[in-house]
Amino acid sequence: MTIKQSEPTLKWPSEIVYQIFPDRFDCHDPTARPHPGAFDWNGRPIETGTTARRVTRRHAHQYTFFGGTLQGINRRLDYLVELGITAIYLTPIFKSRSTHRYDTDDYLSVDPVLGSREDFEALASAMRARGLKLILDGVFNHTSFHHAWYQSCPDFYLRNRDNKPETWMGSGFLPKLNPENPELQQQLLDVIAAWPEVDGWRLDASHLIARDFLRRLKQAVGEHRPVIGEDWDDARFDLREGLYDGVTNFSFQRNVTALMIGDCSPETLIRRLQVIHEGYPWPGVLQSWLLLNNHDTDRFFSKIGENEAAYRIAQVLQMTLPGTPLIYYGDEYGMTGWGDWEARSPMIWRPTPRQMARRQHLKSLITLRKTHPVLACGAIHFHHASNQNQVLVYERHNATQRALIMINLGPRAHAFVSDGLSVQAEAQDWAIALSPNTASQLSQT
Repeated sequence: MTIKQSEPTLKWPSEIVYQIFPDRFDCHDPTARPHPGAFDWNGRPIETGTTARRVTRRHAHQYTFFGGTLQGINRRLDYLVELGITAIYLTPIFKSRSTHRYDTDDYLSVDPVLGSREDFEALASAMRARGLKLILDGVFNHTSFHHAWYQSCPDFYLRNRDNKPETWMGSGFLPKLNPENPELQQQLLDVIAAWPEVDGWRLDASHLIARDFLRRLKQAVGEHRPVIGEDWDDARFDLREGLYDGVTNFSFQRNVTALMIGDCSPETLIRRLQVIHEGYPWPGVLQSWLLLNNHDTDRFFSKIGENEAAYRIAQVLQMTLPGTPLIYYGDEYGMTGWGDWEARSPMIWRPTPRQMARRQHLKSLITLRKTHPVLACGAIHFHHASNQNQVLVYERHNATQRALIMINLGPRAHAFVSDGLSVQAEAQDWAIALSPNTASQLSQT
């Protein structure tokens, strides 16, 4: 079946997004870490750590700071450009008391642990000079109890029948906002206006936010800056209503993971992908983020048993299926970890030769995608899926080029020909054939 023949109009036609969890990315100045006990998080004095073991303890990772900063990110921009990244998504940078900063104290201030507003502006300027786009995390479903609004504007928050504050998922903290309040709506829209350097917004827990406010927010963000909603399920109606330009495609993550651990067949993968490809508006498909993991999930490399071949094949799917690839920091090295606490380990800056080989593989795929726009925006046609041979073949095509992609998870080599374009992959391997240069075939081997 061929999906979506027409060429869509996209806000961002072809991006490679890199997600950074700021506290754990680069501690450029270890002496600038906050002092242990400098402030409290949820009644616990904060701690600091210099090792993954220390900062990823399950019950302490939210208040144990590694000390990553905006200046640290700034000094790694050339590294990201060399990898092929075109956009950076930062999890929250606003003033907070946790390492993750999803409990906002002040939307208009950079967290001083990360740096100053001047540091942010310097980062944005350095990114712009390198052609990099900047995406911020808009956490507009909840704040912390320390936000000034909680004391001065009680009507900004939702309350239960006992007049106690509702909290995110009943956590007991993160009091939930009520964006149906017109005054709060304007305050939140003023937040968008306060960060003109931003090229796009990712909305945390967007499925919990009233549609009326989402419409106003998207209008405030503007015509040329995308809004990506965090939605773990089917978001077709939100996309059809124009509430977002794309969403976090967790369906891709779940099903590719299932395929790699033997809990999904090639035929089933196609059917599940088509739920997205046929259900979402085509621009929404292409602008939704294809992620293998993020800060809230187990590291993908751990989930698939550190299977090198499966990891590389999954990245081929990520780079050649319709959508915008999202690379979580350290994915290029195959970082591991279980639970969100370990998924937020400090970035590897002294990789082993094997980790460097993984990075080179991903870089080559990024280069391939950027060199051949058909892999980013072309229509898709699924040619073949065999549960018996564990082979999947699909095609991306536009008016000038075709790309035939084979994924072979089976025990034997397999070949496929379509309209003069042939592709062959060895066992546990992948291959891509491109036209009009039909002699050009790329594979792992």
